[in-house]
Amino acid sequence: MTYFRLFTVIATVIGSLCAIGTQAANYGLNKPHLLLDTLKPQLDTNFITEEDLALLVELIPNEPDEVIQDRLSCIESDIPLEFNKAVRAHIDYFTIRNRKYTRTMLSRENVYFPIFEKYLEKHDMPQDMKYLAIVESGLNPKAASWAKAVGLWQFIPVTGKEYGLEQNQYIDERMDPEKSTDAALRFLKRLYKTYGDWELAMAAYNCGPGNVNKAIRRSGGKRTFWEIYPYLPRETRNYIPSMTAVIYAMKYAPEHNIFTDSVLYTPETAYLELNKEVDLEKLAEELHLTKEELLALNPELKKTKIPEHMLNYRIKIPAQSANLVASIVDKECVLMAAAPIKQAEPEAPVLEPAKTPALLANTTRSKEEKSEQKETGLSSKATYTVRRGDNLSVIAQNHNVTVEELKEWNNLKGNSIMAGQKLDILKPELEADTKLLASNTETTAPAKAEKAATPSRTIKVKQESLIYHVQPGDTLWTISQKHNGLTVEQIKKLNKLKSNAIQPGQKLILS
Repeated sequence: MTYFRLFTVIATVIGSLCAIGTQAANYGLNKPHLLLDTLKPQLDTNFITEEDLALLVELIPNEPDEVIQDRLSCIESDIPLEFNKAVRAHIDYFTIRNRKYTRTMLSRENVYFPIFEKYLEKHDMPQDMKYLAIVESGLNPKAASWAKAVGLWQFIPVTGKEYGLEQNQYIDERMDPEKSTDAALRFLKRLYKTYGDWELAMAAYNCGPGNVNKAIRRSGGKRTFWEIYPYLPRETRNYIPSMTAVIYAMKYAPEHNIFTDSVLYTPETAYLELNKEVDLEKLAEELHLTKEELLALNPELKKTKIPEHMLNYRIKIPAQSANLVASIVDKECVLMAAAPIKQAEPEAPVLEPAKTPALLANTTRSKEEKSEQKETGLSSKATYTVRRGDNLSVIAQNHNVTVEELKEWNNLKGNSIMAGQKLDILKPELEADTKLLASNTETTAPAKAEKAATPSRTIKVKQESLIYHVQPGDTLWTISQKHNGLTVEQIKKLNKLKSNAIQPGQKLILS
């Protein structure tokens, strides 16, 4: 708005107030929306818009430094919230100059903050770190910068790959809210271990540890953000003040007369695991969704088709659409439960899967295979479908075989395998003493009779590994609850785990 235009608007409003009396003026002081309704008939609508008037009559508090500083000191946070001129300038930006941006963040927080809070609790990190995503991306999972940083947490390609975020022509997991959040918090936690200070960790997240280390050296070995402030890159000098200002603006928005009437929420979701090539437009139609609605739940998807070589890829669908899954893609998809978006306690049981959790090994055997097993002296033959990230060493370890055996059984000349490839896994018969077997397994009636007749005799049993693919929100406790009779300690022993920490995508042996 030009100065001439602003002067005209003010003159028109003053004239209108004089015309309609002091009662309208009093409305304006206490209820700006009533003033707007009162003035509308008086306006020259060809020159002055309602937006102009709304901006003019909106009450914008301009609090003194003492009030802002006192409010910051009242915020309980593990992140230092220092007040100074730089911080005050950024607070004014979010509460005075760009109030619209703060309103937008208030409308989006209920979509993403529950996800952030879940992973912050998992990694035992300060809950206020969730506000860093506002500084990074404005809570936009598709945000992209000039430096090719992408997603809620603005990962550049090389760092995204380092933290396990897959990027190819079909997907970019830097835009996956769950996976990128877990990766970002792991990165920040590592930086905190390096510097022992959350502000320095965030500064290193922004400009890299190299620049922070250089600033520390140039400052003479100082170890706090504000002590090395003059030696940091300009963008990073604004980064921490912006973080402090965002925390303040989001917590004290009502005190600055900032509200939103368009709060967004994400519906509870379930995962759909795809076992064949799928056209997402057709899938959306089957689920009674628009293509845009399905893609909004899966911002990491770059195309509208999931190719066949991406077997077992999981996409989110609304939980309420789960009953439609049976008719989708010839019933060859597997429905898996996802942790509800609004789940507050990660340790609480997640939604139970509709059926048995997806297994990595398909143990269905034909008559010909059984005949072959009899001839070769092997009791079972499983077909394993290679997943993304697999290698022969991991597969061999998970199935208690050797890499050389895998290569021999599948006529492999090298160690190269591809996602979707089928591998035969032959398992030798295991002999177990009947006394040990009796204490760990249920024995059939014929077996009991045989045991009574020959107590020292051994019998042959078949053993197949059950592999579980860890889902977002899973804990060892929730996994043990899904598999009756299995304890957390047994899972840890089977997988040689030293702690209870597990990651989405990790493979766990459950038998």
